[in-house]
Amino acid sequence: MTATPISRRRFLRLTGAASVVVGAGVARAAVPFTHPDRYDDGNRSIPGGAAGEPSRVIIVGAGFAGLAAANALRNAGVPCVVLEGRDRIGGRAHTVDVGGSPVDVGCSWITDPIGNPMTRFATRAGVLQTNAAIEADVPTSRFFDERTGVVLPPQTLLAASHAVRFEQEAGAISKELGPRASTKDGILRYADEHKMQGDARRRGEFFMRLVTEVPDATDWDKDSLAAWAGYSSPYYGFGQGDFPVGGYRRIVAALASGSTIRARRRVTDVIARADGVRVVADGPRGTETYEGSHVLVTVPLGVMKAGAIRFDPAPPPSTTGAIARLGFGVFEKIVLRFPEPYWAAEHTHIFHLSDPDPMRFPLIVDYFHLEQIPVLVAFNVGSYGTEVGALSPKEAVARMLAVLRRVQGGPIPAPVDVAITGWRLDEFSRGSYSYIPVGATPADQVRLSTPLAGRVFFAGEATSTARYGYADGAFSTGIREVKRILRAPYVTITPGR
Repeated sequence: MTATPISRRRFLRLTGAASVVVGAGVARAAVPFTHPDRYDDGNRSIPGGAAGEPSRVIIVGAGFAGLAAANALRNAGVPCVVLEGRDRIGGRAHTVDVGGSPVDVGCSWITDPIGNPMTRFATRAGVLQTNAAIEADVPTSRFFDERTGVVLPPQTLLAASHAVRFEQEAGAISKELGPRASTKDGILRYADEHKMQGDARRRGEFFMRLVTEVPDATDWDKDSLAAWAGYSSPYYGFGQGDFPVGGYRRIVAALASGSTIRARRRVTDVIARADGVRVVADGPRGTETYEGSHVLVTVPLGVMKAGAIRFDPAPPPSTTGAIARLGFGVFEKIVLRFPEPYWAAEHTHIFHLSDPDPMRFPLIVDYFHLEQIPVLVAFNVGSYGTEVGALSPKEAVARMLAVLRRVQGGPIPAPVDVAITGWRLDEFSRGSYSYIPVGATPADQVRLSTPLAGRVFFAGEATSTARYGYADGAFSTGIREVKRILRAPYVTITPGR
């Protein structure tokens, strides 16, 4: 979660590498805040649909949505308890130690940090941020085409420029092709209109696929062109964004401090009645029942798709239809730490155009360049992410090492530590983060956030029309639902130390 690892339509922003390629730029301005600990979800309107006064709120899930809600409720004087299935908090924000250094294997960047509430909260919590925009590093990265070998920087920049131009033209192409078009349809139309051929077309299509498939964690033939082309971030920033120093776990800890959290509680049933709610969970010692006035469900869309929680009354067809139509992508990482950054004198990041399937290990990020640790992190998404995520750790590492040998042209040292994700197989996520596929629209995200019986509320990045796929999107939806419960225009969120 996904904050998502690569910003949607922001891999080659009009700021950053795009300005190197095509000479464009955008103005940016910070959004002022009047009170350091007051937050809203982007506006001061109060969402409706709540019944009864809040006396005790049960929160399902200790990701950013659930933790933000718990923090806000606690500050409002409303008792609440957070039930988390895992033995840790943070959800799809997960920082692990790799050879003694923190690496985020879930969300990594604070993307579009200017005006972003995640930036604001991190700063209040004393968590510094460091710029980790990879867009400006395209000229120093290595682009390897398995058919032809290393691609020289001028050809790399030419290929990458098509991603920028596709972003500029995608809206018009979407209107031509209609609402059922995929990003694949849009990319192929773009390539045809620009009369791209041969290796130049293959490489241009690769970068266009990179900026659509990786951000949305899905294959280009599934992703909605209309949704991708129509997305616009409410925040600003240079390139990909910032890393929180020490990893997202520091933000998670500051947000969770002071809240009552029960780990290893797998919620199975949510029951709403006229006067309150009952939540049933499998706990360490068997079945547990929690009573309250309201319940906020913040589990990932993948869990909702799997029907892992039974609701009484059942959600209406509008909600179940939205759950079915919206997509939940797969984004898996392989993290290798080496004894030294053996590649540092030759290149920064790696773009890998595989053959015949062009999206196998498409991007390998250089953490020595970003954080001065000898770590390479490979991204795999969609159908190949699903394949990689099902491999044994030994097989996954072997595949990445084989790619590195081809790209770097010789033997490489053995890694000294490894971390491999398995988000699709994780029963508490069943994937990485949401996207809008062909056949779905942002209206489905609104339907997913509609309360049930005035007592059951829903939050999480998949319920955000503005920031789906981002950690800050989840954070803001937790705020939105507490505003609904409290019938307030804003909430107070304070960091623990």
